[in-house]
Amino acid sequence: MGTSAPFEPAPGNLSYSLGLPSDAYSLGMARTVVRRVLCEHGLAGMAELGVLATSELLANACLFTPGKAATLSVRWRFGVLRLTVFDEHPRHPAGLREACRARRRAALSTLDAVVDACGGICGLDESAAPLGGSKMWAVFSREAAENYALL
Repeated sequence: MGTSAPFEPAPGNLSYSLGLPSDAYSLGMARTVVRRVLCEHGLAGMAELGVLATSELLANACLFTPGKAATLSVRWRFGVLRLTVFDEHPRHPAGLREACRARRRAALSTLDAVVDACGGICGLDESAAPLGGSKMWAVFSREAAENYALL
């Protein structure tokens, strides 16, 4: 029987998901977790922008789906950090869907502007069936995180 090396946190194995209540008290916990995970995996330089994005994405879930469940996903793939929040936002009839989406996009406008200025991307969409709900994300590279430090 061979021995395997112990788990060593590194960017290549950064892949976490965390279920949270969609309530304001979860925001501080999520920020702490994201900062710790990024630092442990050698991505401390991305922590400030990662924490901001986490906070804004989850705040949007709290605003539009209070008291429901949310899931935060933190992944490093292909040289970029991907932060994704899934929530249980109800599906609206076609006439209200675009108005609600516009309100949610407006609530993410500050994050969208900051991440865009740094060289990353943000998005919002409905989650695919059968899950339903909404999916919001921020994706950025180390360079984008360095650019954020210069703002």
